[in-house]
Amino acid sequence: MAFNYREGNIDDIEAVFALNRQVFDEAWSKDVMLQSLQVGYDLFVCYQGEDLLAYVLSQDILFETQIMQLAVRADVRRQGIAQQLMGMLMQAKHDMDALVLEVRVSNIGAKAFYQTLGYDPVAIRPNYYAKTGSKPREDAVLMIYKPNSIGNHD
Repeated sequence: MAFNYREGNIDDIEAVFALNRQVFDEAWSKDVMLQSLQVGYDLFVCYQGEDLLAYVLSQDILFETQIMQLAVRADVRRQGIAQQLMGMLMQAKHDMDALVLEVRVSNIGAKAFYQTLGYDPVAIRPNYYAKTGSKPREDAVLMIYKPNSIGNHD
């Protein structure tokens, strides 16, 4: 069965919340996720039939897009789903000065993935991630992608 990629909306919130809880130790509450969509965060989703396989959630702040979460169900990783979702987001945000995200220092696979998309590690955010049941407190790598090397907002 084919993957179906599209912009997400509030109707996707139950599935997004469930996947959020599966993927992240520091999962958001359903209320926070719902509020994020209500205040204008962008959501792109990937379904196979009725099953949500992945999503990316972002927020625009002035002339930057902050990528808040990228989640892919564990059993469908390494099939190009994250790359397709990030491509959709990056295309939608091509007029922004930068797209930024944080990733755990220890998440070597994620850092390599983002670098293949053109994101550059630019800084360390000390103690960015709180200690959770399975993971220690940890630094984050700040990564930035600049769609245009010359800003249009001077």
